[in-house]
Amino acid sequence: MTFHAFDFIGGPEWDRGQSVEDAFKSIMDRKGITYREASRDEQFQHFDYVTSVGTIDVKARKKINRSDDDEQDDLVWVEFKNTAGNAGWLTSDVDFIAFERKDDFVVVRRHALLELANEKCDLTNMVNRPSDALYKGYQRRGRLDLISIIKMQDILQLPVTIELKNENN
Repeated sequence: MTFHAFDFIGGPEWDRGQSVEDAFKSIMDRKGITYREASRDEQFQHFDYVTSVGTIDVKARKKINRSDDDEQDDLVWVEFKNTAGNAGWLTSDVDFIAFERKDDFVVVRRHALLELANEKCDLTNMVNRPSDALYKGYQRRGRLDLISIIKMQDILQLPVTIELKNENN
């Protein structure tokens, strides 16, 4: 089975990502951050927004297993290589990653997150199930990606900014 990035366009995951990006856009509007949406070429470089403070890639909350009922906030997938085997968002040139949580976004510098992931993850220890991918390498069947899971609590030990989705929270 060959995977194409365009397979997701218009699907539920795509729509969810778009709504999460819109929620983050509202935060930038509220904070007075100048931005523009990334061009198509920039999106392939893992940019969602080019802003007055740097480039940002917004990540929606994720399930650990496809069969899970809901997205969760405790564990975060990190992408070293994308589905084509090229640089994943963690090893890209984007400045910031904004992780969605239920009530807020955790914004972290990508290079600090990469250092943390390189420290924590043993990518030579490959596992076959997503539920086993905490600090280990995982590759989805039929894809050339290299991903792992880290704990959100690890990310929160880095210098981060927490931006509430709703200013009344």
